[in-house]
Amino acid sequence: MRGRIIPILSVFALFGLLFMLNYTTPREVGVLGVLVFFTMIFIALFGLMVELVKVFQKILKDKNGNGGEISENKTYMYATVLAFGPIILLVTRSANIFTVALVGIFVFLGCFLIRKRA
Repeated sequence: MRGRIIPILSVFALFGLLFMLNYTTPREVGVLGVLVFFTMIFIALFGLMVELVKVFQKILKDKNGNGGEISENKTYMYATVLAFGPIILLVTRSANIFTVALVGIFVFLGCFLIRKRA
């Protein structure tokens, strides 16, 4: 069931983002609208990251032969951490190398924690 809902929600979030970017301004939508904007970015990126994690899982499974397959819940955990990285970069509003490196370290540590604990 989740396999069908996530891509559909991602497409709706993408259309919502396009609508907000073309017809509104941050001043018009207010604080709640900005929250909805970042939530829709996260949902769209989450759907993309789920598919990317599944592709990498297939590549690694083919490369390693009988490599262990990760569970569906672990796939969603990895996708959540990976989708949150660009959101952090957008919120910081600075694109210097130090900030990008810190966000990369955060994403790496999140994925490492999922690998070891989940």
